[in-house]
Amino acid sequence: MKKLAVLSATIAVALTAQGADKVTYDEQIMPILRNSCLNCHNPDKKKAGLDLSTYQAALQGSENGKVLESGNPASSLLVKCIKQTDDPKMPPKGDKLSDADIAIFEKWIAGQLLENASGKAVAVSANKVTVAAVSLTRPDGPPPMPGDLPLEPYVRTTHTNAIVAMAVNPWAPVVAIGGQKQVLLYNTDTLQPLGVLPFPEGFLDVLHFSRNGQVLMAGGGMGGKSGKVALWDLKTGERIATIGNEFDQALAADLSPDQQFVALGGPLKLLKIYSTKDGKLVQSIKKHTDWVTAIAFSADGKYLASADRAGGIQIWESGTWKEFNTLPGHKGMVTGLAFMPGVLASCGEDGKVTLWDAKEGKEIKSWTAHAGGVEWVDFTPDGKLISCGRDKIARVWDQTGKKLGETKPADDIALRAGLENDRMIVGDWTGKIQVVKMDGDVAGTLSANPPTLAERATATAKDLADAQIALPKLQDQLTAAEAKLQTEKTNADNAYKAALAAAQKHKDEAQKIVEAHKSAVPSAEKHLTELKTQIAASQKTVADARTAVEAAQKTLADKQAAINTPGAEIDTARQEVTNKTTAQTEAEKQLTARKDEVTKAEAELTKLRASTPAAIAAAEKVLQQANTQLATAQKPPAPVAAVTAAEQDVTKIKASIEDTKAQIIADKANADRWKVAQVLQSAHDAHDALLAKQAQYEQLMQTAKDAPQAIENARNDLANAQKTIADAPAKAKEKEDAFAKAREAVEAAKKTVAAAEDLAKEKDKNAQTVADNAPTMGDVTNLTKKMEGLNAEAAKLREERNSHSQGSPEYLAANTKYQAKKAEITNTQTGIDRREREEHGGPGSESRAGGIRQGPRCFRRSQAWLEAAHQGRGGSREGDRPGQEKRRGRDPARRAFAEGHAADHQGRGNAEDGGRKSRRDCRQGSGSRQGRS
Repeated sequence: MKKLAVLSATIAVALTAQGADKVTYDEQIMPILRNSCLNCHNPDKKKAGLDLSTYQAALQGSENGKVLESGNPASSLLVKCIKQTDDPKMPPKGDKLSDADIAIFEKWIAGQLLENASGKAVAVSANKVTVAAVSLTRPDGPPPMPGDLPLEPYVRTTHTNAIVAMAVNPWAPVVAIGGQKQVLLYNTDTLQPLGVLPFPEGFLDVLHFSRNGQVLMAGGGMGGKSGKVALWDLKTGERIATIGNEFDQALAADLSPDQQFVALGGPLKLLKIYSTKDGKLVQSIKKHTDWVTAIAFSADGKYLASADRAGGIQIWESGTWKEFNTLPGHKGMVTGLAFMPGVLASCGEDGKVTLWDAKEGKEIKSWTAHAGGVEWVDFTPDGKLISCGRDKIARVWDQTGKKLGETKPADDIALRAGLENDRMIVGDWTGKIQVVKMDGDVAGTLSANPPTLAERATATAKDLADAQIALPKLQDQLTAAEAKLQTEKTNADNAYKAALAAAQKHKDEAQKIVEAHKSAVPSAEKHLTELKTQIAASQKTVADARTAVEAAQKTLADKQAAINTPGAEIDTARQEVTNKTTAQTEAEKQLTARKDEVTKAEAELTKLRASTPAAIAAAEKVLQQANTQLATAQKPPAPVAAVTAAEQDVTKIKASIEDTKAQIIADKANADRWKVAQVLQSAHDAHDALLAKQAQYEQLMQTAKDAPQAIENARNDLANAQKTIADAPAKAKEKEDAFAKAREAVEAAKKTVAAAEDLAKEKDKNAQTVADNAPTMGDVTNLTKKMEGLNAEAAKLREERNSHSQGSPEYLAANTKYQAKKAEITNTQTGIDRREREEHGGPGSESRAGGIRQGPRCFRRSQAWLEAAHQGRGGSREGDRPGQEKRRGRDPARRAFAEGHAADHQGRGNAEDGGRKSRRDCRQGSGSRQGRS
């Protein structure tokens, strides 16, 4: 037994010294890879694109990306594969690598992937995510907008992908759209591109902005192969973190409000929580029975919700990651989750949008939002909801389920939708993205597959040239259209004036007729009066004519009576009588005519008096119509069709001219924009190329530094190989002797194991007797009681810390107290162990018994050594090439030997742990320390 103890101590010291040495690719990793991995992962086979035969090839990784994360074994894909905790398991057939080999890999990665003893460590990729203050209100300061980011598409494809990833910034006019291996950023006000963020890991499935809008999160990958989550600083476009190393796409993910955690999930049905600080896995939760399809952190960061393809919804407590609530969920796949303070919204293929009280786990409101299924739901900062679905429509709701607006049906299923400044941004299955106003009018379109900068510059130059050619033609058209308009206006004005003059004339004539009718009777009466006056004058004239005839007849008679009257006088007197008589006759005729006229005038007057009222009424009616026509004609003329058409032509041409001028201005601005973008892109490309060249230079410099050592190692290997070939016959005889001795050692080990087991049983019995009868040990008892009190205090401090939001000042202060209490517990436990060692004087019987129990394991290891030695001997006899002969014959035995030593060291450590555990169990069973073990 003393020999066994000395041997165990010697092995422990040797392994401790070995652990202090650096683990390198050349010395420790390459032998393991050669024995277990290089059959599939060599330059010829290169399964999954992974070649592990050289250091540089191993660092390069597989077709799905890096498999080694310097300084972080837990996040390294290779470690996950060889541990076989996830698919694909390596090696796919045969036994899993031993724990010792896996430990060597982990130590190599933790030691930053050294190539050889003089090699340079690979820099640890540190994330640059800062902790954010959790706030439910708009952050102070200007909204976060991207700076001068690259606009060159990472890929340009023939066909556009379906829009399954989209996010609208809560505080800035920015929308992020998931394309193929890239994220496109657009200004939602101008619809101009703001930047392109590469996502070479694969296709995007989810996009979210951080609560403060300063960080963009993207999740996705390659189906059935890999999954990642990336974080970018929105202002600089710098990728500040890469999270996860999944074996399938990250279908759902979200960033905690304090930016300390990323939760992700997918087809593997696991909900995983990663730290953004170092990318390490914090928690892996296996609760969902189907693909995880939706994940969301609450706005205050207290809760995390996850949902799956089976319709289940779980709510977890952030920080502890304990199950908090289980919600009834939906009857079909849950397609979306979104939080606002106190309220969780979910949607699913059952066509419903449901609001939940996250804390109480109760349904608040549920309504059918889209026939056939809802594909997405999200909250806006002001509490509205936007959803879209298989009915090809996006809708905006209030929290009572009242519809506030909707789009017209898209070309296909509406997969994602966002709301920003009363504009709905909707992406469908065909890849079409529309920006729609609340009234349904389309304001513009965006692209998830934009043209290259060169294509944009060419198209802009062509548009500018076309616009510059079109502008003079449009101006000529405007001149002709304005001339035609003037002609039509003149014609219309002349027609208006003519119509007005005709209406005025008609009115004047009607007025005259009315006045004529009104003045007819008075005129007739006046005429009659004048005729009667004329009769009196005629009667007087007749009377005067008669008197004149009588006077003339008397004068004639007197002349005739006179004797001496000359005949001439008598003739004159006779002629005078004739004239007077004629005048009398004429006067009488005039009198008669005047009387006839009076009679006629009286009859006409009677007639006029009878007919004039009706004539006046008719004439006044005509006058009224004429006045109406005149008033109508005096009004501004109605639009003339020819004038209207000419005006429309002029307006249309003017609009075309303005549009063309605006297009020319925009094209010139865009031409300058694309030129600047190309210059910036060249600068970005040059910067990336410089970094690559620097890395290549550093690698070449390191290779140059390592070259002398590599040459020396090669020479030594060659010399050793030559010596091995020369010594092969003698070595074969030595191996035969070694095998015989190994068989003898195995038989001896069997006997030792049997004796050790018997001794262990008796030691256990004696140890129990001593423990039962031992007196109380005061110091240990007091320290044990102190430990109990410290543990209780630590539990209270932990509860107090977890009652605060992570990242808050209260949380940090409570955590400081909790960590201090944990340190005190550690110091107290150290004191207990020291007291026990002082009083025991060495390991107890339980410790020795625990070490003895490792005997069977050592025996099995001895058998493994023997089998490995047999395989090594067989390998040396297979007639392989000289170099391969010795490697294949030596390496398995060497590896088995190393594993045996590691197992012995582990057995000894377990024995010591067993001794300590037995003492603790003894104290717990009796309430206090009752003697020595």
